[in-house]
Amino acid sequence: MSESGSSLLRLIQNHEAPVIDLLVRESIQNSLDASATSKPKSHVDVHFRMDDFEPLKLSRHFEGISHSLKRRFGENRQQFLSISDFGTVGLTGPMHFDQVSNNDFGNLLKLVYEISKAQEKQGAGGSWGLGKTVYFRVGIGLVLYYSRIKTKGGFESRLAACLVENEKAKDALLGVSGHLERGIAWWGQPYKDDFTVPLTDEAEIKEILDIFSISPYIGDQTGTTIIIPFISEEKLLSDTKSTYSDPGRNTRTYPWLESLDEYVKIAVQRWYAPRLMNRSYKFGSYLRAFVNDELISKDMMYPVFQVIQGLYNMTEAVASRSHEDILAQCGSEVHLENVSLNKVFKRGSKAGQIAFVKMSRKELRMDPPHNNRSPLVHLGRTQDAGENNPPIIAYTRQPGMIISYETVGPWVNRIPETPSNEFLIGVFVPNNSNSLLDEYSGISLEEYLRGSEQADHMSWSDYSVGSRRPGIIEKVQRSVSNKVQRAYKGQTANTNIRHLGGLSKALADALLPPEGFGRKPSITRKSTSGGSGKRVSRRGLHPTLRLLGSPKFEDGSVLTEFELSFGRKSTALELVAVAQTEGNVLSAEDWEDPGEIGTAFPISLTGLEIRRIETGKRQRPCEPIGFRLRNTGARKAEYEDVLMRIIHTGRRGVPYGVYIRVPEASGYTLQGVIELRSDDSMVMGGLKIIDRGEGLQ
Repeated sequence: MSESGSSLLRLIQNHEAPVIDLLVRESIQNSLDASATSKPKSHVDVHFRMDDFEPLKLSRHFEGISHSLKRRFGENRQQFLSISDFGTVGLTGPMHFDQVSNNDFGNLLKLVYEISKAQEKQGAGGSWGLGKTVYFRVGIGLVLYYSRIKTKGGFESRLAACLVENEKAKDALLGVSGHLERGIAWWGQPYKDDFTVPLTDEAEIKEILDIFSISPYIGDQTGTTIIIPFISEEKLLSDTKSTYSDPGRNTRTYPWLESLDEYVKIAVQRWYAPRLMNRSYKFGSYLRAFVNDELISKDMMYPVFQVIQGLYNMTEAVASRSHEDILAQCGSEVHLENVSLNKVFKRGSKAGQIAFVKMSRKELRMDPPHNNRSPLVHLGRTQDAGENNPPIIAYTRQPGMIISYETVGPWVNRIPETPSNEFLIGVFVPNNSNSLLDEYSGISLEEYLRGSEQADHMSWSDYSVGSRRPGIIEKVQRSVSNKVQRAYKGQTANTNIRHLGGLSKALADALLPPEGFGRKPSITRKSTSGGSGKRVSRRGLHPTLRLLGSPKFEDGSVLTEFELSFGRKSTALELVAVAQTEGNVLSAEDWEDPGEIGTAFPISLTGLEIRRIETGKRQRPCEPIGFRLRNTGARKAEYEDVLMRIIHTGRRGVPYGVYIRVPEASGYTLQGVIELRSDDSMVMGGLKIIDRGEGLQ
C-alpha cells in the first residue's frame, strides 16, 4: 500500500452523517455480505456492545506504541465498542499476500490489510475498502479484528490489529523515527522479515479477548468481532447532536442523544428497517440486531421504521403482507406504482416500484400514551421540520440498507407538503434483476445502482457506462416525484406562511430594480393575517403576525415594525425569510440545496429588536431596553424568560431568521422591529412563521 494514515482517514470524510451512523451502516453491511447461507428465513446476528476495560492490560500487547498508550491513558478505565456477528463465514482467505492465488484475496486481506479492494459478491453492499476506514475514525484509530472460520480440517481462529492515524498529528502514537512515517501499522504474529499475519493461537487470542470480557466463538460458531478501544462516548454523542439542529428544543428530549447504546438502536432501525427482523426478506438472511445483549425486536421498532418495512414488503421485491403490519391499521390508501423507463432495459421498461402512504399522528403513535416523536426527528431531519411536514422518500436496493431519506431535492420536488398532523412516507425499490441494454454494457440495474454509490453509500448519482450515459437515476427521481404528486393532486397543506406584502414590496422598491416587481409574491396559502393590517385577536389559539406602519430604509436594509402573537398553544416560533422563484417558494435551506439553486440564500436578517412584551396575563406590559440581535454581534439575547437566537443556514451560514421562545403558552405578544437585506436583484422575499411550540413533536 502507498497510502498514508492521513490520506486514508480522508477517503470517506462524510461531514453530514454522524460517524456512528456510518459505522452502523458499514459494519452491518459487511456482516450481511458475509452471511454463511443465502436461504430465506435464515438470519445474521449482529451484536453491538459498549463497555470499559483496563488500558494497561491491553497496551502491553502493542509493541511500538505501548509507552505512548500508557502516557496518554494511564491506568484509568477506558471505553470500547465491539461489533460481533454470528451466522457469517468470518474472515476467510489467505493469511498473507504471497498466499494469494487466482487473484482471490479473501475477506481477511480485503478487510484488514488491503484498502480499496472491491467486494465482488453479487448484490453486495459495496467495497470492503473505503467504507471500513470509518472504524479508524470512531476511536483513536486502533482496531482489533477477531474471527473464527471453518476450514477443511475443522475451525481456525484469527486475531489481528491495525492502527491508522494522522501521522502529522503531534500526539501520533507511532511517533517519528529516522524514516518517513505513514501512520499505519499492523500487529499479529511475525511472518517473513518485518511482516505480520493474524494470531492463531487460541490461548493468546483468549487472553486478549478477556481484556474486554468478550467470549470466543465456540462449537460450530463462525463470525467476526471488531473491537474499537479508546472511544469517547461524549465525543461520539456530541457528533450525533450536531444533526439535531433544532434550536428550540433541548436535545435531552431525545433520549437516544444521551446514551450511545440508545443511539445505536435508532441508527440500526434508521438504516436497516427493510431487513431488520423481516422474515419476509427474500434475498438471503434477514437481520437480527442486539445492543448490549438486548434484541431490537419488531415491537421495539419506532412506527416510522415499521412503516418503511411495510412499504418495502409491498413491492414486488418481496410481495409479502402481514395482517399485523402497521399499514393494515392505516386509514388511508396505500399506493403502489410502477416506475417505468423507456429505451433503457432489455426486458420491458420497469425500473422498480414506489410504495407510499399518508399516516396520521395517531397512526404513528405520536399521541398519548405513546408520545412518539415526529418521523423527521427519528430520521435526524429536524432542520426540515416546520408547521407543515415535507414528504419523506426513502430508497434502497437488494442488500436492504436505506441509502437515504429525501425531504428536499429531485426525489420530492413536485410533492406537496402535508399538514402538521400528517406525514407522507414512501419507499422506492428497484427492479434489481432487470438488465440494461447492450449499449450500456448489459449490466443489471442492481450493479448500475451499486456503481453509482459513493464510498459511504449515502446517495445515487448517474454516471456513464462506456461511452453512453443512461441517466437512470435522474429519470427515476422525476418519475417517483410525478407519481406521488399525481396521487394527491389537489391536496395541499394548510400552511402558516405569512405573506408580508408590504415588506416584500419594500424590499423590491428599496433594494431591487423595478423590473418584475409590480406585484406581491404569489404565495397561495390559507392565512388569517399578513400584510392586510387587519387586527387579529392577540390571544387566539395560533400564532399571528402583522405589520405596524410603513417600512423605513437605512443603508440598503428594510426596517419594519411588527407585532408577533404566540397564541395560547405556542411557546416557540421561528420567523424566517423565504424566497419567491418562478412558481415556487423556497426556504433558505431548500435554496442552498445543490438539487435546487445551490448558492447562498440571498435574503438575510441583519437585525431584530423587541421593544414591548405582553404576557397575555393581567399584568402590565414591559418595555425592555437593548433587547436586540445583530448578525454582526451576539447571536443570542435573553430578557427575563424570553429568548431570541439567530438562525443560520446549514450549508452557507446565512442568517435568515430568528428563533424566539417565551416561558409559557399564555398568549404572549411581542412588538419590535425586523431588519432585512437582499443581495439578489431577481428574488422577491417574504416571511414565514414556523410554530416550534408545545404540541409539536
